[in-house]
Parts: sequence; C-alpha cells; structure tokens
Amino acid sequence: MNRTKLPFLLLALFLLTQCGTSERIYEYQPADKDHVYYDIDDAIEDDEAMSELIGPYVRDMGRTMNRVLTVSEGPFERGKPEGALGNLSADIVRYRAIAEMGKKVDISVMNNGGLRVPLPRGEITVGHIYELMPFENYIAVLRFTGEQIKQIANELAAVNGEAVSGIRFRIVDGKARDILVDSLSVDPERHYWLATNNWMADGGGDAPTLWEPLERRNIDILIRDAIIEYLRPRESITPYTDQRIRN
Repeated sequence: MNRTKLPFLLLALFLLTQCGTSERIYEYQPADKDHVYYDIDDAIEDDEAMSELIGPYVRDMGRTMNRVLTVSEGPFERGKPEGALGNLSADIVRYRAIAEMGKKVDISVMNNGGLRVPLPRGEITVGHIYELMPFENYIAVLRFTGEQIKQIANELAAVNGEAVSGIRFRIVDGKARDILVDSLSVDPERHYWLATNNWMADGGGDAPTLWEPLERRNIDILIRDAIIEYLRPRESITPYTDQRIRN
C-alpha cells in the first residue's frame, strides 16, 4: 500500500467509526448473484502487520479529530426558513470571502442539504466539523446585478429558504418580498458580490440564477477549513436566529 495514501484512508475510516451519526444513509443490497459477497465484521481477526503499520496514523488522526475548537452554549441545527446552523455557516463563508477578497461581499448563500449534521451543545471538535462538512467544497464569489439578486431571492423563497447571510426577505405565496441587502432595498442597477460553495455555483441546488454570474472568483479555501479557523479562537459560541428569512 502506498504510505502517502494512508492518512486519507484513515481519515475516512475514523469518521465512519468515531464520528458517525446514528442515521443510516443506505443499506447495500447486492443484486448480482454471479459474485460472492463477504460480510466484514468483528469475526475477522486483526492483521498484526497491518495494525502495526497504520497504528501511528490512527492515533495521530484520533488526536486531530478529537481536538476541541470551542464550546457551544446550545445546539446548532438546520431550519426552514431559517436555522442557527445555516446562519453560522453562511456568516462564516461571507466573512471569510470578505477577508480574502479585500472588498465588500454583500451576500452569502449556502444549501441546507450540504450541512450534514447538527453541532451539539458542549465541546465542538474538529471531528464534528468534518461530519458537518464532509465534502471538499470551496468558496466561490460571484458578481450579479440587482435584478439577478431579486431572482435568486425568489428561487430561495420557492424552496422555503436556504442558509443566507447579508440578505433579508419575507416569503409570501412562495415569492420573496421586502428584499433587503445591508438593510437597503435592492438596487436593480447596482452590482452585488455573493459568496457560495462551488457546488451551488457549478449547477447544484435550486437557484439556477447562481449559475450565470457576471463574474466569478474562486477562493482556494475549503469551507470546512474556514469553519474550523473561525471557531478555533473563540472560547464559546451561541446559536442565533434573527429573522433574516421569515414567512
């Protein structure tokens, strides 16, 4: 086995065994009867040579994943049209985009489905953030007209909201009303910068207007890393909602 691939393999194994949730994502049902399938369970004895080889990596990975970043005063959970977990994630992405771009980034939009698990009350570890954001998604910053921003808000309203930062609106009959950016009505003649993840920018999600920006700038920072770096210096965090989307 290539030793350089071991850390990546062990990270996946560690997350499955140490940081897993009780939710079962799928159950494999082999359909091809021309093959023999073997169950892998505790009945299989350890391979001493392999255990000796990967042991240091497993211990090092355990120390990394169990490292405490901060303490949460309550659970951060997804919600529609607004949730504390979405607010935190969208705010972090927008703040980091501002820092990296060196200019104002007006809005952030994230998909709730990309936030895979809630963050618990109490200690938040590196492992929790890998569970929350297991994908290699990075930050993409997009430029839109005011009219496009209105259309994006309507697309988000049609699915009863997503995680946002910097924008506020009401949902009335599946449409966005009273849309505000930075506490001001959207100017159809102005251009706005919007931060999101590359999955939504590349054609994922329910807001197709995101796929047609006037300009795109990719930031070579994984969203997972941005969250870890945001939480690490904070002694504690508190869940918050502020009616940025309401119905």
